[in-house]
Amino acid sequence: MKWLVFVAVAAGILIIFGATYAISRVLEKKRAPKYKTTAPDDDPQFLRDLAKKLKDQDAPASPEAGSAEPEAPIDPQDDKDSDPSDKRDQ
Repeated sequence: MKWLVFVAVAAGILIIFGATYAISRVLEKKRAPKYKTTAPDDDPQFLRDLAKKLKDQDAPASPEAGSAEPEAPIDPQDDKDSDPSDKRDQ
């Protein structure tokens, strides 16, 4: 009999908290803004324009221009910009 009363009280408390949560969620949803924000990368026209812009930007100005990126030094000691106080490589 004691367990039946305990279960009934626990179930009642859970029902009250559940109903309170459900009601507050419904009210919060009504107060939420009704518009949907979109990022520029969701727009197909933006993506097409961006792809065209990047393609035009990547196209070399002349065939003799070669690669615009400098080559990285193969040996870390050859790097002139490295910090001489950095002892990690030694």
